[in-house]
Amino acid sequence: MLKAASLLFRAVVIIVILGAAGGIVQLLVASKVQTAHSEEHRPTTQVHTIEAQRLHVDRTWDGYGTARSMNDADVVAEVGGRVLERPEMIEPGVQVQVGTVLLRLDSSDYANALDAANQAAAAIEAQIAGLNVESERVGTQIELANDEIDAAQRDLERTRQAIEAGAGSAGELDTKTASLRRVQREVESLREKLEMIPSRRAQLAAQLAAQKSNAATAQENLQRSVIRSPVAGVIQSVSFRKGDWVALGTPVARIVDLAHLEIPAKLPASAINWLELGQTVQLWEGEPTGPADTEGTITRIAPEADATSRTVTVYVEVEQNPLDQGKLNPGRFILARVSTPDDRPRFVVPRRAIQNGRLLIAQSTENELEARIEIIPITIDYSIDGKIESLDPNEDQWTVIASGLESGQRVVVSLLDQLSQGMIVDLLDPASETASRTTSEELP
Repeated sequence: MLKAASLLFRAVVIIVILGAAGGIVQLLVASKVQTAHSEEHRPTTQVHTIEAQRLHVDRTWDGYGTARSMNDADVVAEVGGRVLERPEMIEPGVQVQVGTVLLRLDSSDYANALDAANQAAAAIEAQIAGLNVESERVGTQIELANDEIDAAQRDLERTRQAIEAGAGSAGELDTKTASLRRVQREVESLREKLEMIPSRRAQLAAQLAAQKSNAATAQENLQRSVIRSPVAGVIQSVSFRKGDWVALGTPVARIVDLAHLEIPAKLPASAINWLELGQTVQLWEGEPTGPADTEGTITRIAPEADATSRTVTVYVEVEQNPLDQGKLNPGRFILARVSTPDDRPRFVVPRRAIQNGRLLIAQSTENELEARIEIIPITIDYSIDGKIESLDPNEDQWTVIASGLESGQRVVVSLLDQLSQGMIVDLLDPASETASRTTSEELP
């Protein structure tokens, strides 16, 4: 009995406690302040997108090279001598023309050598003139001697006939024969003398040519003693002043032509089949920020690519006004950019839209202004720089896609670090998107 009473008492206590607890809960629920429910949805993320479409774009190739003058000249002394004059204007940085006097050397030795050669030549010419007179006189003497021979032969013949008739003597015949032989020997001597005249004339002519050559050399040395600029340009350096001794072959000045420059630019070897003579090249001194500093033209292309650097060298010529403030200068490191037309239409997206070889695509849902983010892998072909107004007038750095993208897909170009696979986003309509981005570009 006692045990049953104890169990009953415990059950009653438990029921009372549970009832009290339930009443407290109901009291708390009844006294809870009810908050008003908002009918508005939490705003989703708004993103900018561009529609993937194939376009014809120009492929660009960037290369680097050092500008050099096409008509620079290291002026050397062609004769030796002491500097007598250096014009006041001849200083580094001064513009000079072809023929401008840089230095004047002492030319007295060359002037004396010229006079001596001219005098020797005049003496030889006089000897040649004397040979002409001598040749005429010897010819006349030979004619006279031949007449004597004819007379002696006739006289000798008459003497023979007289002896045969018994009227002459043998001694007289011998005397006339000896006289004939003497005249004949004189004629032979004169003929030998006449025949030697051409060789003597040739010898004198050779001596005359040598003296004229000496005179010409002396005249050239006389002219070379005045050192002039061989090209038009700007003086880079001048090494000598008045009173200095200049040795033959010593460099005395350097002239640089700023009007005609050449840039051997090394482009990627893959560009070799895209390049042509006459193509325009944009040039920058430094990074390609803003418009090109100037433009040049491809005039030569190396036939072989460099296997080590995997580059091909193109030679770009630049014509410029050397007085322009923004001219290129020899020795400067130049970035060269060549644009070549690509016949095949390509998908082009902003370069910043690509993250680790992937693109974020806004996939349409039932709601036209909402989309679901999908991440797709793509393959990159090449990059280009410049404006593409039809896609986005505010972008100037683009990447050409080789595969992975399809026509009509919308590529996300904003808030890329805040988006993930499957996330729902709002799409800005093109008009408000363009206005929003233009306003953001104009803000300081």
